[in-house]
Amino acid sequence: MAQNEYVLFKGTVKLGVPFLDGYRGDPHYVIVSEDANGREFRIVTNVKSDSSLTGPAGYLVLYVWNQYFQHPMIADLTKLAPGVASSDFPKLDYVHDTRLVDLSAMRPIPLDTANEHNDINALLNQMLQLDISGDGVGYVYPTPGYSDDRRGWMPTKDVTVYGFGFLFEPGQDGLHETHMNQGNPKPAQGSHVKDHSNENGVFQDGAVMVEVDGKFEALFVAFQTQLVPTDNRGRPIPGTSHPILG
Repeated sequence: MAQNEYVLFKGTVKLGVPFLDGYRGDPHYVIVSEDANGREFRIVTNVKSDSSLTGPAGYLVLYVWNQYFQHPMIADLTKLAPGVASSDFPKLDYVHDTRLVDLSAMRPIPLDTANEHNDINALLNQMLQLDISGDGVGYVYPTPGYSDDRRGWMPTKDVTVYGFGFLFEPGQDGLHETHMNQGNPKPAQGSHVKDHSNENGVFQDGAVMVEVDGKFEALFVAFQTQLVPTDNRGRPIPGTSHPILG
């Protein structure tokens, strides 16, 4: 189980900040949002894996983008007040809630491509209704260790975002781990692969959903190193679990 608090943030998208060449830090797309009081809140989503377990292509995250997301939880999401919810919100589980996402439909997606129309940056730009025809605006991305000068683009419509993940500590001004948070195997001793097995749990998966013109879309992200199915603690089942890509 991850150490930070699992939460849902509901707010208004103000800026989409794709991860571009030359930026510092781990590859994350930043969704800059506001709550009802105008307080800035950042939702970050992985656009590249930190593991090459399956070779060079192992750096590519897996995704499903459901452009017509329908689920009983939508009624609960629309009733939530803007801001951070730490209780009484729908908890996500990619494996144990079979209505949420079809894992067999997950596919790898690049971070950057030559035509910029089929990579994960472009997907998120489209999902957030961004107008990227211009130069964008400057945005300083703050982290506990450094600040990075980046470029962001504004949405062309009113976009309500729902970010599921783990709260930044200690600032509590954003969330991360907006991906599947179970099925992480324990790496063999001496392996170069990072150990994420302590992050395993059930009904604590991350995602990014948006509501535009009364319709919902959802982006589900996982890693090629993660295994399914999982047990009731989110751990791979010895002799049974396999990579999501099969």
